Amino acid sequence: MKKALLFLFILFPAIEITFFIWAGMEIGFLWLFLLIVATGLLGVALARREGIQTYRRAKEQMQNGQPPTDELLNGTCILIGGFLLLLPGFFSDLIGLLFLLPFTRKRLRYWVQALLMRLIAKNTIRVYRR
Repeated sequence: MKKALLFLFILFPAIEITFFIWAGMEIGFLWLFLLIVATGLLGVALARREGIQTYRRAKEQMQNGQPPTDELLNGTCILIGGFLLLLPGFFSDLIGLLFLLPFTRKRLRYWVQALLMRLIAKNTIRVYRR
């Protein structure tokens, strides 16, 4: 896991920088800057909207006596997506958008759940129950 994270910390910025250089040469610095700001603002708006909807569904499930497990996973995906959209870069924006859109988030939710279960099994994350 540590090697994979180290690889991502090296690969991710390299992809972003490469794309920045290419896009800057194609469309110019000003348009590149405006595009970065626009994707960040749109990402925040989308994350906010999806987060509010997820919160309402989770609240409704709890009021009906059901555990909001799917909504908690949706909330985690929305948090990841919102964070990635706030980072400057188009590659991170693309991945963040995949975490925010409901039809792609549904598939990514299973991956997030498997990752969380693996971390819980390794005692990296502890779950406390009342």
